[in-house]
Amino acid sequence: MAKEDQAIPPAQRALARLTGARLCFGKPVQLKDRTVIPVASVRTAGGYGFGNDGKGQGGGGGGALDARPVGFIEITPQGTRFERIDDGRTTLRLLAAGSLAVLVAGRVLARRRRGALGRAPSARRLRPARPQAPQAIQRA
Repeated sequence: MAKEDQAIPPAQRALARLTGARLCFGKPVQLKDRTVIPVASVRTAGGYGFGNDGKGQGGGGGGALDARPVGFIEITPQGTRFERIDDGRTTLRLLAAGSLAVLVAGRVLARRRRGALGRAPSARRLRPARPQAPQAIQRA
């Protein structure tokens, strides 16, 4: 361990490793004339709190780190390209969006149909016939 590394607390060293492009790009792997660099999508969240437990003490904190592979960069003598890794989430998102569109379209069509008929077909009721008042008989 270098002398400079000993002066930095371990938590601060770990935090320094988890920042910037180091989180998104893995170590390059080289085989003959081809180099592959893994690429990830990284999300972080954190928070802290401070309270009073009656004795004048309190505190807390927490955080989360989420990373998932999204693809890789391939470098060859012919050129460089990015290749996306499909994890199935895109397909699920498309299915969810399509289902939502069908649901909304169905609701809109049902409302239009109700407007054209005056009421929803299931809400129509048969009214009992009103008794007719006897008409005066005309005599000639």
